[in-house]
Amino acid sequence: MFPNEKIVHEIPIYSMPENEFRRRWNKWKQNWYVRSEQMGYTAEQTEEVVSMIMRGQYPRNVWKYNQIVGFIEIAIAPRDVIFHVQKTLDSRIHALGKTKHYIQDMETIGMHFQIKNMSNRELVAEMDKQLQSIQSGLPRWFCLYLDTFNVVKFHIDYRAIQRELEL
Repeated sequence: MFPNEKIVHEIPIYSMPENEFRRRWNKWKQNWYVRSEQMGYTAEQTEEVVSMIMRGQYPRNVWKYNQIVGFIEIAIAPRDVIFHVQKTLDSRIHALGKTKHYIQDMETIGMHFQIKNMSNRELVAEMDKQLQSIQSGLPRWFCLYLDTFNVVKFHIDYRAIQRELEL
């Protein structure tokens, strides 16, 4: 980041979308049901064993706090909106794993657009387009967590930030 840029958004990149995360956990949980039944446990014992295992394992892996494997910074500069992408180069991420994935700058030179005379709505539309492009370039299971961005993007005066930086 340069001194004449101001970061307005940081968007995490998760290792997988919520539905894939839940699918993997449900598969893992189902395997415990099968194992318990194979060992001759009753339905009540099986339920107790699986519940105990899930209480011990699942809470630390709630999806919103799942593995962040990168992030995108959206910065405003005097003439541009700039996207800095940092992510892991690892391609295999395990839903149930505890491995830390090194995140590095992807040196996304050229990933920006000029502000020109765009209104705030036009700026947001262009940001959405750029983020969609970044998402399509990520490995298949990686996903951008855009919930917070989508809530606040129309409440920020990007033009005022840009004018402040021009001074």
